[in-house]
This record gives sequence, structure tokens and C-alpha cells, in this order.
Amino acid sequence: MATQDFEVQQLLKAYRKGLISDELFEAQMNELGAANGAGGLDVANVFDFKDQSVQKLQETEQSQTVVFNLPANYSNDTENTHKGDQIIYVIDGGATARVSGKEQDLKAGDVLMIPAGAPHTLRTGSDPFFGFTILAPPEL
Repeated sequence: MATQDFEVQQLLKAYRKGLISDELFEAQMNELGAANGAGGLDVANVFDFKDQSVQKLQETEQSQTVVFNLPANYSNDTENTHKGDQIIYVIDGGATARVSGKEQDLKAGDVLMIPAGAPHTLRTGSDPFFGFTILAPPEL
């Protein structure tokens, strides 16, 4: 296991330095996962889905990860609630979130944590929104 941890660290360093492509990184990570009996690691590049409105990246019994886009000037006043916690990470653009009646502006790099059962909405301004969300347990 220590050898595999070292291999993963080396692979991550090479990827972060731009020494290997996305495809090679994904293939090698999957190989390492399979060698460990994990049946392959789930690795996805979110930018592969930037032109899609919604794309599910993974789902297990415990969680779900979804990449999503909202167009500029998007507004939905219908509040959503989920039975579990939700995390939204802003990759590009921005939005205004309303959670349990409180508003917060979000920009690229921000993480919004929404507790289970909290009513919430998102609306965009002049720029589109690109981000991903993690729901635990899965729900979408």
C-alpha cells in the first residue's frame, strides 16, 4: 500500500506540473485503483462537461457528484430542499445563493455548504455559472 501511495503522489505531481495529459493521468489512476482491488478510481475532468447543462459524474449509495451550468441572467425563485447535505463549488462565473432566507454572492473558487432540509435557490448575473455539486445521500 505504501508503494501505491508513493505512485499516486508521483503521478499527481507530474499531472500538476503539466508533464502528463488528462487522458494519461486518468488511465494511470484507474490502473492503480484496479491494482488495489478498487475496480478503478473514478476520475473525471469537469472541463470535459463545460458545454453541458447537467452531467452526473458519480453516484454511490452515499453520495452523488454533478457538474452543472446556469446561463447568464438565470433566476429560479422556486426553492429547493434536499434530504441530505449539499455542497456547491464554483468553478467559473458566479451566482447569488439564497439559503434559508440569507443571500450570499458566490465567485469562482467559493464553496457553499447547504445543510439538509435548508430551502435554497441560485441566480446568476451577467455571467454564466459553471460548478459542481455533491449531494449526500444522492438525490438528483
